[in-house]
Amino acid sequence: MKLIILSVALVTLVVGAGAARAERWDSKGWVKLGEREVNGRVDHDRIEVGRYEGKFSKLTLYVENSDLELLDFEITLGNNERFHPEVRHFFKEGARTRVIDLPGDDRTIKAINLKYRNLPGGGRARVEVWGWKAEPAGRPAAFSWDSNGWTMLGERQVNGRVDHDRIEVGRREGRFSKLTLVVLDSDLELLDFEIKFAKGAPWHPDVKHFFKEGQRTRLIDFPGDERVIKFIDFKYRNLPGGGRAKVQVWAR
Repeated sequence: MKLIILSVALVTLVVGAGAARAERWDSKGWVKLGEREVNGRVDHDRIEVGRYEGKFSKLTLYVENSDLELLDFEITLGNNERFHPEVRHFFKEGARTRVIDLPGDDRTIKAINLKYRNLPGGGRARVEVWGWKAEPAGRPAAFSWDSNGWTMLGERQVNGRVDHDRIEVGRREGRFSKLTLVVLDSDLELLDFEIKFAKGAPWHPDVKHFFKEGQRTRLIDFPGDERVIKFIDFKYRNLPGGGRAKVQVWAR
């Protein structure tokens, strides 16, 4: 009888252990950026992410298959800024780090460097890195503003690190009293912005330099009465870690 009871207890223990091992955290809303296995006593790994994955606001690490000691954890952001989160050193199998908030706004992650080691007596730990997107993919396409009463004079895409573009307008479009710029698809740094009217000297509106994707400038009122616009010159650049920004010019 004791032998049967012991056998049943052993089976229960094995099944219970398997059930515990099968438990996972709720990854709904998270994107797996990569996983690595700790192959030695001390191991270094790098997970390349890149702009194609989009922008994230937070990270977490999940440990499987064995206990782990994390020796170093470095995140390289899209602008090459390096961030060392304060993360505790020892993780039990099945443990997850706290949610790690990335500095600033949503950020593009270039790479994640890990230095860690398996703890003696265990197997080979596997580390999964997950990122949280603050908003779903396709966010730029969803952006819109009320353009009723406005005329789009043109749009240009920033095709390089620094780019110059001109939008020819001319008297066929009529007279206008104000402008606004809409930035799509990526963040943008505006280096120079000049409007040439049909008469008079070129005008440089006082417009702030940095624009987030989906932003619009304030309304830019022209000096004097309504004016015919001859052309608009831009000098701008994409910000590191983003895509190619597109600028639309609207007037009324």
